[in-house]
Amino acid sequence: RGLASWRSPMPWPFRRPPPPPPPADPAVEIAPVLVAILCCWCIPLLLYLAAAARRGLARALVVEALGSFAFKLFVHAAIVGSAWCALGGDATAAVVQATVWLLIVLLAFPSGAFLNSAITLAACAAGKLAQSDAVLYIGAQFAGSAVAVEAIRALAPLDLHGAIGPPPPAEGSYSSAILHEALFAGANCLLALNSSALGTGTPLKVATIVILLIRIGGACMDPSAAFAGALFAGRYTDLVEVYCVGAALGAIAAGTLSR
Repeated sequence: RGLASWRSPMPWPFRRPPPPPPPADPAVEIAPVLVAILCCWCIPLLLYLAAAARRGLARALVVEALGSFAFKLFVHAAIVGSAWCALGGDATAAVVQATVWLLIVLLAFPSGAFLNSAITLAACAAGKLAQSDAVLYIGAQFAGSAVAVEAIRALAPLDLHGAIGPPPPAEGSYSSAILHEALFAGANCLLALNSSALGTGTPLKVATIVILLIRIGGACMDPSAAFAGALFAGRYTDLVEVYCVGAALGAIAAGTLSR
């Protein structure tokens, strides 16, 4: 019994090696770097917003974010509702355009917000908005648009998700697609920057002209709207090359002409 209870250690060649240490989690390794980057950007941003709140910038950013959220939410809800009712392509387009018309009249003008990244950039190019403020405005618009499509994703039935997507891929050459987007985005920006010249009934006139531009050209005319559809579908074809670059070129040209 004494011999049986005694166990001698196994010789080294036959001893089982210790298990290797578990691999390091990349997320844990990169977390301090991300925290440092966020602190480097967020702390100056918060200080800037705190100083800007005295001149109403913080309120304006909230209005841009909430307005963009509401605008994209109702537009995409109209698309999903049309798909649920099994409306055809023409009927769906009419419903969405009527929704856009109502939102311009009832939301964009009463709030005084831009709600459109191209128009924001045009106002900056025209000298009506500081460059730092324009960057924050556009960020708020993209953030509001992203939250809107994620809300639609959570609320809409899965079988209707296919109705929402990014703008169609560019047809023909990239140069022609960029020029097409630039022309119509520029026209839309010129309309927004000079809407006061339309006199009485400005919201109704502007909304009607915007719908005509949509029907005639079929252009997106708003990078944040293109981003919202691309984010929902996970397809980013031509988002930057056409719908961001083209709209930006048209917006800068419109702002320069409106100086």
